[in-house]
Amino acid sequence: MNLPRWILLPLFAFALSRLLIFGAGIAGDTLLPTEEGHWNAAPESPFLSAWAKWDSQYYYDIATNGYWFRPQQQSNVAFFPVYPLMMRALAPLLGGSVIFAGFILSNLAFGGALVFLYLLTELELDADSAKRAVYYLAFFPTSFFFNSVYTESAFLLFSIATMYFARRHWWVAAALAGMLTAATRNLGILLWALVMWEWLRVQGWSLKTMFRKQAWVNLWMGFRQNWFELFIIAIIPLGMLSYMAFLQYNFERPLGFIETQAAWGRENIGPVAVIGKSLKALLTGTLNKGWLTNFWNTASLLGFLALVPFLWVRLGEGYALYVLIMMLVPSASATGSIIRYVLTSFPAFMLLGWWGRREAVDRALLMGFAVLLGMFVTVFVNWVFVA
Repeated sequence: MNLPRWILLPLFAFALSRLLIFGAGIAGDTLLPTEEGHWNAAPESPFLSAWAKWDSQYYYDIATNGYWFRPQQQSNVAFFPVYPLMMRALAPLLGGSVIFAGFILSNLAFGGALVFLYLLTELELDADSAKRAVYYLAFFPTSFFFNSVYTESAFLLFSIATMYFARRHWWVAAALAGMLTAATRNLGILLWALVMWEWLRVQGWSLKTMFRKQAWVNLWMGFRQNWFELFIIAIIPLGMLSYMAFLQYNFERPLGFIETQAAWGRENIGPVAVIGKSLKALLTGTLNKGWLTNFWNTASLLGFLALVPFLWVRLGEGYALYVLIMMLVPSASATGSIIRYVLTSFPAFMLLGWWGRREAVDRALLMGFAVLLGMFVTVFVNWVFVA
């Protein structure tokens, strides 16, 4: 059976990258000393346990015990419900193992995300850029989170699918995927704005045309003729609102997922102050063991922020603003985990796919990403915090 290119190439990138990741993970877990005293997700399977570290404990807890909230303490309400609920639903079909369910879900979702990334990039740019974008994402240094018991893969799948459906003007599909995105992570609500931006563009309104009278005439006609499309798009925020209603009903804390962030030491001082603080720590070397982690997170933040103007020019203001907000919101309190958060800024990988048409750039990105990916995996499986 001959598979179409848009399926074959993403799946090949998935297979090659996971082969590297699983090989590096097994080698790291076998050859390097593992810090004792941590939670063992799957005592019966060292392989599965290797992909369930740090925040995976919260998804497991939600899937098995449900939600709980303790004021001024780290509480699992910080984590949105779609991913752990899917883990709970799938576990009975996999012998009852919630961790195995999370592992399977993450890998399936990532495979689907690569397919949608290919389709969206081909739609916006061309097939060669789509192929490269898929490989750059699959081999990005922290892409092992896509096969770990983390929400990254599900969030990426839903967010790219939302935008692909919106670009094809399949508004019902876009709204349903967007609602799932908004119920998977708090920043999923941004997909509502991105889909609305696409709807406005279809009506002939954009930042470039907003000073023209005809653009507003076209927009008014769009409102009159296509009001039902706006009604459909408006269901996207229900993903977040439904979770807020759940928190209000059970804990009288509709914003509990924000309140509990303070227990992780997050203080909202703004991106500029956070970046300045991180750069100062790097230059003075005051973080000791955390210096290298801070370096990669700060470098990732600055690097993806630097892509924003180029995204504006090549892919449009909607994609550029999406990446900008995706970077600025988490960096308002800390740079920690930024190198993981950038994974879901899919327009950046679309742009890199375009840049990779130059052979030197393509080789540098792939080789650099692959080497760092192997290094990061070996330490992650041994309970060294990466992001």
